[in-house]
Amino acid sequence: MATRAATAATAIRRSPIVAAVLSFLLPGLGHGWLGAFHRGLVLALPVLLLIGFAAGTVVFQGRVRTLGLVLQPSVLVGLLIVNAGLLIWRAAAIVDAYLTARRWAEPFDGDRHSALAVAVLSVLLVVTLGMHVGVGIIGLKTYDTVTTVFATLEPTATPQPTVEPSLEPGATPPPAMPTPVPEPSWADDGRLDVLLVGGDAGPGRWSLRTDTMILLSVEVSTGRAALFGIPRNMRNVPLPEAAAAAFPECACYPDLLNSLYVYAGQHPEHFRGGEQRGYLALQDAVGELVDRELDGMLVVTLQGFVRLVDALGGLDITTPYSVYDVAYPHENGVTREVIWIPAGRHHMDGHTALAFARSRHQDTDYDRMYRQQLVLAALRRQVCPGDLVLRIPELLDIARDSLWTNLAIGDVPDLLELGNRVEADSLGRYQFWPPEISGDLDEVAIARVRQMVADAFATVPSVPGASGSSTPAPTPARESSGC
Repeated sequence: MATRAATAATAIRRSPIVAAVLSFLLPGLGHGWLGAFHRGLVLALPVLLLIGFAAGTVVFQGRVRTLGLVLQPSVLVGLLIVNAGLLIWRAAAIVDAYLTARRWAEPFDGDRHSALAVAVLSVLLVVTLGMHVGVGIIGLKTYDTVTTVFATLEPTATPQPTVEPSLEPGATPPPAMPTPVPEPSWADDGRLDVLLVGGDAGPGRWSLRTDTMILLSVEVSTGRAALFGIPRNMRNVPLPEAAAAAFPECACYPDLLNSLYVYAGQHPEHFRGGEQRGYLALQDAVGELVDRELDGMLVVTLQGFVRLVDALGGLDITTPYSVYDVAYPHENGVTREVIWIPAGRHHMDGHTALAFARSRHQDTDYDRMYRQQLVLAALRRQVCPGDLVLRIPELLDIARDSLWTNLAIGDVPDLLELGNRVEADSLGRYQFWPPEISGDLDEVAIARVRQMVADAFATVPSVPGASGSSTPAPTPARESSGC
């Protein structure tokens, strides 16, 4: 009996199936099971080093910054190469473990066992191939998305090297200065300023209208943030010098601001940016209005917003008042529907969240801007950049179809890290509302706008949970300005 049990244990110990399965889990593990420790260590060491490097990166860089690093095109190309090499390495380790066990194994149940072992080996190789092909597809899709969403920036001039002064004979060279850690260019003035634009391009619409414009400003040192609603019906917005030549009588854009995108596209002689001059004209105009050089802009379509909210599992938000619209224009650009959203706590899908933020028939465009800021604050409250990893495939599709930005892809790690520090509950919200700021801008109104933006963080709270401040609200519907 003891001899039979020992024989069975030896058979299992030298089973090609067990060896192949173990090496599928970790290259070299099957060899260690067989007793070929040196060979197993050689096969396992590269994989263990990769795992250790990845874990160390997450520990030292953090989940959010690591995600930003992974999104760099050069890193993605490297990961695709590593993924292909790892596929070959794992497949070779599985086959080698199987063959090693076959050489050492004693006969056990003849040909039936051999057929089963070959079948299991084939399944393991197919699963391994499928895993790495899946990772490769996600990597290629990610590369395609980030190179599409992020605009190609014109290279800046490279500064010419200066001639180092020579030392006198016998003189002691000065001590070497430590190399400073490079900061992103948008950190130079201590603030990140990004224009957020919601565009209604899509079915049933010609070109694009900038339906929503919000300036996001973040204080780099503290992570405090403020949102400034830019009325789309604002007139006489000042333009930078080059674009102002199109309107020499006022050096401003005399029409509604949300039509500037189309105008700039039709007048390339006055606006920079090639095919993206409509976007850049809007960014430059808002920058001139608030007297700040904006660091970039992020554009999302209506359909993209709906898909994004749905991909995040919906939006949890408390509406301070009800919204009723008997002719709300659906994001498909064709149909109209009745919208009724009572005041109170809601879990909204993407369509409802967009309707709440976009409807304007019951009130004014200024009330709508207030609701849009509520939605942005609610999104920030429930979403952590580091938690989006599991939703990457769906988010990539949404981004590829619906997003555009001229922020530099190289700044993404710093941007994600800064965004992760922003507290939704201390987010300041500001509106450029009449009568303090007229829709038809004059010098006094422009000065007030610039003063509000310059002084934003003198009133935005630094303690999470405190209440922010904004332009005084003329109705109870706008009584709260901090979230």
